[in-house]
Amino acid sequence: MAHHDAAPTGFVFDDSGQRMANDLAPDVIEAIDTALPMWWPVIAGPALSALGALTGRRGLAGAGVVLSAGSAASFADIARDRIVPGANDNLTGVAVLMAVAESLQAEPVEGVRVLLASCGAEEVLQGGVYAFAERHLKGRDPAATWVLNVDTLGSSRLIMVEGEGTLWVEDFCEPAFRDLVAAVAEEAGIPLRRGLRARTSSDSVVPSRMGFPTAMLCSVNAWKAISHYHKPSDLPENVDYATVGAALDLSEAVARRLAA
Repeated sequence: MAHHDAAPTGFVFDDSGQRMANDLAPDVIEAIDTALPMWWPVIAGPALSALGALTGRRGLAGAGVVLSAGSAASFADIARDRIVPGANDNLTGVAVLMAVAESLQAEPVEGVRVLLASCGAEEVLQGGVYAFAERHLKGRDPAATWVLNVDTLGSSRLIMVEGEGTLWVEDFCEPAFRDLVAAVAEEAGIPLRRGLRARTSSDSVVPSRMGFPTAMLCSVNAWKAISHYHKPSDLPENVDYATVGAALDLSEAVARRLAA
């Protein structure tokens, strides 16, 4: 599955700091596989304000006000209705769905049913995948159903996201499926970086929490950021098509492995 909606932009998506950190300490950035908890300050602002009010500690309340003001400013900036072109996030994933459909139509697989799903409203906290899961996943046997999410595949390095979470990170259901995807990549000679965990939330979370084996293919650049993420520069000319092609080859190979 792949979501087909595009995101708004805002100053909060500027990755200059991460790029500078990589320039200063590339080995440190390469060793960090779990993203920073960017939602923690959003929650901490109101929490500190409430704690300060309850305890009478003006310092805590003041810190909460500052954090809350920063969050409000960033949300107001995002809400200015400037939608990015969405070439990397996530027309690359939709392109993989279309190409897999074309390939499997030309050379069908037997032994497994391949369902290609493009959901909307992922960028507003998974609005579309809930309806898809309710209609098409609910009641299926988790032992005979696998979910592969392809999302934002246009950066230079193909990766597998192992888990996600805004407040705390949950690994996706059934690591054996992720091991299978990695094994297929190795056999096909497709470089795949494993072990990364995101502090965002994608459509992968919903089927995983329903108990379905879930894996997610994504991509990052040299400093482990998603290229042109939620930026006006997310244009077709800035997509690394070699990575998209690798994700396509891997997705199709996984389907054929499951069929076998």
